[in-house]
Amino acid sequence: MPLLRVLMFSAAACALFGAGPAVDPALLRQRIDELLPAAMETHDVDLWLVFTREEAKDPLAADLAGGSAVARMALLFARTAGGLRKTAVAASYDVTPLQESGIYDAIVGYKSEGVKPHLQRAVEELDPARIAVNTSRDMPVADGLTAGMRAYLVETLGPRYAARFVSSEPLVASFRGRRLPAEVAILREAALYTDKIIRESLSAQVIRPGRTTENDVADYLKRKTAEIGASVPFISVVAGPARGHAEPGARVIGEGDLVRIDFGIAYKGYATDIQRTAYVLRANERQPPAEVRKMWAVARLAADRQIAAMKPGVSGNAIDAIGRGTLTAAGYDEPPHGTGHAIGFAVHDVGPLLGPDWPERYGSTVFLKMEIGQTFAVEPILYARYEPSGGEIHIGLEEDVVIAADGAERLHPRQDELILIAPPPAP
Repeated sequence: MPLLRVLMFSAAACALFGAGPAVDPALLRQRIDELLPAAMETHDVDLWLVFTREEAKDPLAADLAGGSAVARMALLFARTAGGLRKTAVAASYDVTPLQESGIYDAIVGYKSEGVKPHLQRAVEELDPARIAVNTSRDMPVADGLTAGMRAYLVETLGPRYAARFVSSEPLVASFRGRRLPAEVAILREAALYTDKIIRESLSAQVIRPGRTTENDVADYLKRKTAEIGASVPFISVVAGPARGHAEPGARVIGEGDLVRIDFGIAYKGYATDIQRTAYVLRANERQPPAEVRKMWAVARLAADRQIAAMKPGVSGNAIDAIGRGTLTAAGYDEPPHGTGHAIGFAVHDVGPLLGPDWPERYGSTVFLKMEIGQTFAVEPILYARYEPSGGEIHIGLEEDVVIAADGAERLHPRQDELILIAPPPAP
């Protein structure tokens, strides 16, 4: 899914406990116990303090069983000599979800005295050197601490500890952006379903040139997704000239059309994002025109080169440069957006963004380094004018991968060739 619409789907990244994706609570506890300590050590964080309340909820509070908070709630994760210490301070009527989550070693319920004395005591006891709080210029999900709540933290903890505040952005990228093996297995299952459903939809059994509309294809995708108990967070079907990341419409798919599907499913709390492009053969054609075949080959090469270079320690910017450079070297314009992004709990999740150094567009997220267990959608979309289609077209190729110790592994089969849809037989 192109990064042009990333903010439209940022809300999907929020609620894991309570309303939102049905992620297994045991997996969420395991994530905190196994992934968070390593992330804190990597980024030299002694205390991660998530501070939330009703109507100003931190997006990450839901991951930590704090999504239903009404009054001020402090969720503290401390790196100590004895291991990770997990403490929650909440209003007395907000403690039940915290208790039921099984996450916390200690839960302090407050009444008329408020959160302040308990939070002061907890932080003073820990005396952390670096306190990560959720403020970020470039990563929305790590920017949940409002100005008013930050001012309250400064008031509560005083200038001594406020001077130790650092952005949680790199910590969140490492913790929330990585997947446990059990989570990768779910994403792999979801990606296999997604790929299969798209391939089935881009076939002569579903698309009858001159009769089938984009809406018909979208309805097929939705129906097949529902059959496996999944939902559709987004869907784009575009035939003929490019219309950006358009919703499906009433346009009838005809011979000579390029048909691009950008589609993902939400399955067991995890989201996929895959693109496929097909060509509808004309009655006298056995293969697409040479110009279309060249476009496909360049897009395929760009994606292959990106995936081959993805490994721990490589920045998103470096991977983007490979795909972007492959497209421009072949004579095509560079994409007006990044060439890949993290996937996981949401269609656009946190982690290194495969994008160019456009500070006012992507900020510092393109320079984050890849880590084992992070999952990505790689999409070096080719933009070109193609007059037989009436203007600009997009060759959409997007594939989902996971970062392993020795490189990237595909979560579903590679699209080896441009998909061809045969015209109906002559009467």
